[in-house]
Amino acid sequence: MIHKSRARRPGAAVVELAFLSVVFGGIVLGMFELSRAMMVQQTLTAAARKGARTGILHQYGNSDITSDVKNIMSDAGFGTSKFNPPSIGSITITVTDPSGNTLSESLDAPSGSLISVKVGIPVSSTTWGSTVYLGASVIESDTVVMMKQ
Repeated sequence: MIHKSRARRPGAAVVELAFLSVVFGGIVLGMFELSRAMMVQQTLTAAARKGARTGILHQYGNSDITSDVKNIMSDAGFGTSKFNPPSIGSITITVTDPSGNTLSESLDAPSGSLISVKVGIPVSSTTWGSTVYLGASVIESDTVVMMKQ
C-alpha cells in the first residue's frame, strides 16, 4: 500500500522542495546580510577608534583625524563611491576641554580634553542585497571617545 501511494503522487516531492528552497534561500541571504552588517560595524568601530587615537596626540589635528578615518574606510573597501564625507557618510569630531567648553580643533586642545569621533555610513552603501527592510536612509554609525594626553 505504501508503494501505491507514492506512485500516485510523483510530483509531491518536487513541490515540497520548491517551497522549502525559497525559505532556505531567504535564511541564507539573511545570514549573509547579518554577517555583512556585523563586518561593517567592526569597520566603523576601527575607523572611529583610529581617529580618536590620532586626535589624542598633541601633534595631530582634525584634518589628520579625518584622513585616518578615510584611510581605514578605504582599506576596508569603502572607497569614494561608498564613503565620501560629507556627500556619502559622515565624520563628526567633537572636542571638549576639561571645563566642558567645546573647541573647534583638537590640535589646540589641552590635556584632559575629550575627543569624540563619530563615523557614519548609509546602509545603502553597505548592503549586498536590498534595502527594503531597513530603508536606504538608515545610517549605521559608531562613536569612540578618548581623553587627550
